[in-house]
Amino acid sequence: MTRIALVFSSALLLLTGFACKDLGTISQDQRVPLRPLTSAEKSIVSADNSFGFKLFAAVNKTEAAKSLFISPVSVSMALGMTLNGANGTTRNAMIQTLEFSGISQTDINASYKSLIALLSGIDPKVSLQIANSIWHRPELNVEQTFKDVNRLNFNAEINSLNFSDPNASNIINAWVNRCTNGKISKIISDQIPSEIVMYLINAIYFKGTWTKTFDASVTRDDVFTKPDGSHASCKMMYQKESMKYYADNQVQVVDLPYGDAGFSMTRNGTLFPKIQIRVRKSSQ
Repeated sequence: MTRIALVFSSALLLLTGFACKDLGTISQDQRVPLRPLTSAEKSIVSADNSFGFKLFAAVNKTEAAKSLFISPVSVSMALGMTLNGANGTTRNAMIQTLEFSGISQTDINASYKSLIALLSGIDPKVSLQIANSIWHRPELNVEQTFKDVNRLNFNAEINSLNFSDPNASNIINAWVNRCTNGKISKIISDQIPSEIVMYLINAIYFKGTWTKTFDASVTRDDVFTKPDGSHASCKMMYQKESMKYYADNQVQVVDLPYGDAGFSMTRNGTLFPKIQIRVRKSSQ
């Protein structure tokens, strides 16, 4: 039985830049988008968001006791490449899982192409690199149209590689290492299983500074209350700033923008136990 493997690698390098100064940047509400999204792009973004929540919920069920860091866009992008070679019941199942029902393959491909270009240059103060690659055994007859469409729309690097060569895994891992700026050095095993005939790999690298940086001098020892009611000692950063915030009886969420606010990290006080959100509401 032959198998096609999907591999996802995401490297997040966060520079907190503990200087206590205003960068003079605009807020997310004031920021003007580089351009409006097309209807097809909006459909893909909406589908990826829905898929991301489903993926996180599914992973959280099996890894409930662990802190999780996943990149839904990496998964959806690798599956998006794979979709160009799928048909029948497999394709229908992928379309349903990825929330792509009603979106044509042409729009799916074109939207990923334009969104990759848009995201890579949306904020001059943030570095975002998105890379895709396909590796296959020489004896596998890969359709030329499959290779062409993924090169064109996903900027995929496509290589024929002898997986039986002891150095094959090193070659693939070196590509991932390069595309994540050294943050992920190994993603596949030293010995590639004989049943694997193709790897489809997505690599994302993100590096950004906080729009409003934290002052290291006010970081202090504190106590964090876990969901089960137990306590743990930790370091708490402090910042007094206006930012997007949401709370209900189960969770507190805050949006921390990067750079010129083209990107933000939505931090959840329940899902990320190293962060405790404390809010002082204004009486005005």
